[in-house]
Amino acid sequence: MGTGKIKAFVILAVIIGIATTLLMAFGINNAGHRTVVQFPTGTLYVKFSPGIYPIWFGTTEIYKDVITFDYDKTIAEVDSSIDQQGISVRYQDGGTGTVYGKARFTLPEDEITMLHLHKAFRSNRGVAQKLIKSVTEEGMNLTAGLMSSEEAYAEKRSIFTQWSSQQISQGKFQTKLETVSTLDENTGKTVTKHIPVISYGTNGLPIHLTSDLVDYGIDVNGFQITDWDFEPKTLQQIATKREATMAIITAKANAERAKQDAITAEEQGKANVMMAKYEKEVLKEQAIVDANRAKQVAVITAEQRVEVARQHKLEAEQKKLAAVEYKQEQILRGEGDGEYKRLVMEADGALQQKLATYQKVMGYFANAIEKQKWVPEIQMGGSESGGGDAAMALIEMLSIKTAKDLALDLSVKEKK
Repeated sequence: MGTGKIKAFVILAVIIGIATTLLMAFGINNAGHRTVVQFPTGTLYVKFSPGIYPIWFGTTEIYKDVITFDYDKTIAEVDSSIDQQGISVRYQDGGTGTVYGKARFTLPEDEITMLHLHKAFRSNRGVAQKLIKSVTEEGMNLTAGLMSSEEAYAEKRSIFTQWSSQQISQGKFQTKLETVSTLDENTGKTVTKHIPVISYGTNGLPIHLTSDLVDYGIDVNGFQITDWDFEPKTLQQIATKREATMAIITAKANAERAKQDAITAEEQGKANVMMAKYEKEVLKEQAIVDANRAKQVAVITAEQRVEVARQHKLEAEQKKLAAVEYKQEQILRGEGDGEYKRLVMEADGALQQKLATYQKVMGYFANAIEKQKWVPEIQMGGSESGGGDAAMALIEMLSIKTAKDLALDLSVKEKK
């Protein structure tokens, strides 16, 4: 081997030695982790922050700041400290099932508690598998033991999540046995059972036993249950009971509906009777109103007729009085006219009446004489005035006779 090669080998060996020494003397803590360092002297300390730390040829153990426990139905997309499909539980009535969900656990932030945890479990896996996994599964099963599978399936799902979270983070519930009597659906007999129930303190809160997570400073900062599975027998039993319950509910509903229908029919009948009664009452009241109206109209009509008769009577009396007055007036007027005429006649000897009579009589005579043919149409010799003189003589004679009969003096008296 040449001198040059020997020198190169020595240099490489020195470099490797220095690198090895540095690796054994120093380490790097990554974010999201903490490292427990044990020096060759036995001294322990914890490197919480990211960065370089001295080892001095000691040993190291790396822990995650947060340990995750995925027990859901799917495989975790990111690395989890614990990854399994569900946690098996047994319920108070003996039924089994599986609970699915996720939980996150934060390791202590102080060195003393962290070293206490490290001494107990020695590694991140030991903490995850021996502490966190066992406490979580125990809390789930203790919670399942406080209720039946049917209750977990139906009304107590939210309570299951609450109780399991409390028992995992704060410690198991202190329980006591309580005697309950139930009716066996298969035999129909009453069965007495002793079931565990939670013990409560004077403050009304559940009493917790010592918690391992509390002792080691581990906090539960994320807990959820996403789903439940139940064994087929339990599901069939729940389905059968649910069908029976639904049948009972349906039967009760039908009975209640029938009862309600009967009540409704009865009430409807009563309503119809009352309606018919009130319709008759309405007709009766209408008839009474119509009769009263007709009565009032008749009374008013009769009163009007009486008033009209009274008015007619008054008018008749007034007419009678008027006739009497008229009669008296006419009598008085006649008597007055007669007396007037008598006095006038006495005053002038009824000259006016006589003249009127004379004029009228003479008029008749004139008309009669006018119609006579006093002059012959054929005259055979003799005097021409013989007919006219005869007519005038006759008129004078009649005038004198009429005047004499009327005692009318036609002579013109001389004024004295």
